Amino acid sequence: MLITRSDRSNIALWWWTVDRLLLTSFFILIVFGIFLVMASSQHIAESINISSNYFTIRHFFFSLLSIPVIIFFSILNTRQTKLLCILGFLICICLLLFVLFEGEKIKGAQRWLNIGNFSFQPSEICKPFYIIFNAWILTLWMEKKDFPGWAWSIGSILLLSALLLLQPDVGMTIVIIFTWGLQLFIAGLPVIVILCLILAFPIFMILAYRHFDHVRIRIDNFIDGNTYQITKSLQSFESGGLWGKGPGEGLYKKTLPDAHSDFIFAVAAEEYGVLICCLIIAIYGLIIGRSFLLTLKTENLFFILAVSGLAFQLGFQSLIHMASNTDLIPPKGMTLPFLSYGGSSIIASAITAGILLSLTRKKTF
Repeated sequence: MLITRSDRSNIALWWWTVDRLLLTSFFILIVFGIFLVMASSQHIAESINISSNYFTIRHFFFSLLSIPVIIFFSILNTRQTKLLCILGFLICICLLLFVLFEGEKIKGAQRWLNIGNFSFQPSEICKPFYIIFNAWILTLWMEKKDFPGWAWSIGSILLLSALLLLQPDVGMTIVIIFTWGLQLFIAGLPVIVILCLILAFPIFMILAYRHFDHVRIRIDNFIDGNTYQITKSLQSFESGGLWGKGPGEGLYKKTLPDAHSDFIFAVAAEEYGVLICCLIIAIYGLIIGRSFLLTLKTENLFFILAVSGLAFQLGFQSLIHMASNTDLIPPKGMTLPFLSYGGSSIIASAITAGILLSLTRKKTF
């Protein structure tokens, strides 16, 4: 069915106003993710005595599900987006409290809720909702001087960070705190306060090192150069070279723990080469650059805070994943948006993409 410019339905209006460049970039990442998980997950499934296609089928299901999620959120107007995200954030806070008591503990972390045959990670879904919530209260603070938006912002980040650290999930906490700091900076917080926040980060890492065993072990292994995963990841990059070994021909992925999730970038390097890795980086760069460029064309503070926060969170998470895969930082167990296996991660990325597309549609702000 053809969509004409005279068609005034919601789908038609969405099609003619959505940012096609961003939309295409997200869909390309989804397709890449399907092929990479297909290549990296079979040996993992066989090692735990389940069907070799188990992870591939589940990832394909969530990838297909992410498409209507993206479209749903991208069709919303700004008011609907605010209301849904505020409600979503409050629900996620309740779920984060619930997961501390009833969540499933995996590898020393209690982050997941079991729903039937699926496990759900509330912290992943919370990220885009919190960014919109924080953009909303900071905008109210700047527009209505009697509204203590800064206090609400600080209180909310302290609550969210505490719930994440109790799981514990230091990597997610770092991503959210840095995104929150960027939004505060854009909102006009004094530079001295921003500098204090920056100086507080080393203190946070020292405390995390002293109080969380998995953080101390990862940092110590990184400093000593004894990280097994990183060794295999670097061998994947070396093996792939410029053009890669070919689809399904990678060898080091078979000995790389969590190759389908935490080290999917290394799998891409071995099987498809450095050129594909550069293309993946370019797509993420395009999404981030395009989003920030659009913020320069308006003075709407909520739009600027929301779009900048979402783009920064997506880019920062991707940067952490790639940096840990290439031995630039200790491994963080961070997924690569749309590419890594994980239903919660894919749906959270889809919500982020949908909100970005909604806010950047023509004549919506």
